[in-house]
Amino acid sequence: MEIINRRSPIVLIWLAVLSALLLGQLLSFQFRLNPSITQFEESASTRGIYTERINPNRGQIYDRDMVVLAVNSFEYRVGVSPSLVVDRREAATQLAAVLNLNEADIYRRLQPDLNGVFPQFVFLAGPISDATARVIEDLDINGVTIEPIPLRSYPQDYLTAQVVGFVNYSEEGFFGVEGQYDRVLAGTAREIETSGTIYELSERPEASDGQSLVLTIDRDIQFVVTEVLQEAIQTYHAEGGTIIVMNPRTGEILGMQSWPPFEVEDVPELSGKAGFVYNPAIGFTFEPGSVMKVVTASIALQVNEAGLDLNWTYNNTGCMEMAGVTICDSDRVAKGNVDFRNCIIKSLNTCTATWYSIIGPAKVYPLLQSFGFGKPTGVDMEGEEGGIVNLPSSPRWSEADFLNVSYGQGISATPLQMLNAVNTIANDGLMMQPHIVKVRYDGPYRFETQPNPVGRPISEEVANAITDIMVDTVQAGEYDERGAIEGYTVAGKTGTAQQPTPGGYSVTDSWASFVGFLPADDPIISAIVVLDRPDQYWGSLTAAPTFNLLMRRLVVLMEIPPDNIRLQLNQTGGDPFSRDYVR
Repeated sequence: MEIINRRSPIVLIWLAVLSALLLGQLLSFQFRLNPSITQFEESASTRGIYTERINPNRGQIYDRDMVVLAVNSFEYRVGVSPSLVVDRREAATQLAAVLNLNEADIYRRLQPDLNGVFPQFVFLAGPISDATARVIEDLDINGVTIEPIPLRSYPQDYLTAQVVGFVNYSEEGFFGVEGQYDRVLAGTAREIETSGTIYELSERPEASDGQSLVLTIDRDIQFVVTEVLQEAIQTYHAEGGTIIVMNPRTGEILGMQSWPPFEVEDVPELSGKAGFVYNPAIGFTFEPGSVMKVVTASIALQVNEAGLDLNWTYNNTGCMEMAGVTICDSDRVAKGNVDFRNCIIKSLNTCTATWYSIIGPAKVYPLLQSFGFGKPTGVDMEGEEGGIVNLPSSPRWSEADFLNVSYGQGISATPLQMLNAVNTIANDGLMMQPHIVKVRYDGPYRFETQPNPVGRPISEEVANAITDIMVDTVQAGEYDERGAIEGYTVAGKTGTAQQPTPGGYSVTDSWASFVGFLPADDPIISAIVVLDRPDQYWGSLTAAPTFNLLMRRLVVLMEIPPDNIRLQLNQTGGDPFSRDYVR
């Protein structure tokens, strides 16, 4: 009995040690491969209380058909606390075989220093795959830690990178949808205090996971947009370009791509380059050129100043002296008496400049602003620019520049701004808020983005009149007929803008563009094509054929019937539009 009493403290000590080791193994199992736990630190308190940080899962991003665009995954890294390793030689042998590392080097790094002090922690390898992490876990080596590293994956890569954006090394959303909706996607982490008991771990609260987003983008439309843009860049040897496809009735963005695209893994390298813009469709501004004339014509009819209506005419001489400068049409040929319609059909600079001289800045600029120029559209993507409109109060303003704005020079806009302005014409004069997120999912709750009217710059009557002129421009115009689609009534307009140089404007470098929508009487899709410095100067020779190819492919993909079939279905009560994005 005396012997038992003397040994009891020793037995209790050994039982305490074994219990601690067992608890350590259980906690190791709990934390090694649990990606939601990233911090487990002993507090300053001597009571053995720990702070546990539970990270939420970032919300996923899908296209409108639930194709995954951004998803969570994990990589792992492996480290060792040498003082906890029972057999360092055996551990080095096993880890070297799995990690394909030098066994002797691992063994050396697990040794104490000359004073017998072990390093607190030794990092061995990372990132490693989930499969490799599982193999190491199965080795069951005490002291080995497998730390999960959250990883954001983008299955569509360059196809949607400019729209979706990316998550940086700090797990923060940057640019595009990831940047704009970072807080929504990220969710809310939880920090709790726990004594580390198994009971408390099992009862710990969950973090609030981020919301998932469904975009208005259609992956198949995005693929067509990308292919058509790439073909245009190669065919016309352009330095870059942008295509956007929208539903003008709802403001939904169905496809958006700029060239060159980028892959998410290339972002660190590209972001250091001068002039790099993550999404030129919303972050790059250009002088739109003659596509601006449909906006100018809309303003002229809306103001209806001094007889400016569809019956208005003027004597065209090819060039005119105005505001101390000479303004010329592209061909500089006198055309005699020209009416309002033919000012747009023939794309006459002298005509639109005359309109602005009649209306005056005081009435033009408020309407330009109501069309969305000079300010961001407010699209729900990070990285949008607002363009430049020099008002009379600006020291850079001049009357000559004011007249230039009438035909799209001396004003800058993003491709999205320009398309949204034309969408207003397509939508009977009602401007819709452009948006990229269609639905948000917060757990079991679903929140759908509703079409949001943001203004009416022009009346329905004016919008319909300009639409008719745009139809004539494509069907019988001198420059825009390459945008026509057989079987469909297209409303459209080309643009060719000189690119600015330090001394003025280039005579060889242009921005070539085409903007349009169809069917003209019931618009379902609209698109803008912008090409940067194509080898053929005019938009009619480059952007218009690109628009033609794009629309010919999209009407098939989107199942938009030709006009004759669509009108027959309308008369018989049928539904001519079977896809959700054309309603």
